[in-house]
Amino acid sequence: MTFDRDVTLTTDRLLLRPFAERDVPDVVEAARDPEMLRWMLWAPDEDAEQAREFCTRIAHEDPVHKIGFALEVDGRCSGSVSLQHADWTFGRVEIGYWLAPWARGRGLITEAVQRVVDYAFAEGLYRVELLAAVGNEPSQRVAERAGFVREAVLRRAGLLPGGVRRTW
Repeated sequence: MTFDRDVTLTTDRLLLRPFAERDVPDVVEAARDPEMLRWMLWAPDEDAEQAREFCTRIAHEDPVHKIGFALEVDGRCSGSVSLQHADWTFGRVEIGYWLAPWARGRGLITEAVQRVVDYAFAEGLYRVELLAAVGNEPSQRVAERAGFVREAVLRRAGLLPGGVRRTW
């Protein structure tokens, strides 16, 4: 099984599409946001070259295990929802997301997460897992509004910017 690299998803308000080179400036700008710098491991080092590499190659290179969607709002890349670490044998996948500051406060990322979860189920996966750092309350609220249920606290399960280990 693989994800279709060219799939586009929609809701009444959103377009979720493959990343493209035109997204580079928006990805770089979003990465400079203090909340992004705090929670996204990739954000502190993001520059135009790395964003271009991600948008044109990395986001598309492993359709067996991952698919990333650019969240387009008002003609601009305003975030991302991705499925990663897909295990087709056991039917599970992990979801991750971020939202640029200019798109926050409208329920867009919750709507996008729900749409991508529906896509994962339609593709034959039956478990979608989400990890959010204990201190990342905005991400936890998105997860709850999107229908996720807290199952566990994983201690020292991941790195955050600056090499800080956090509980997820």
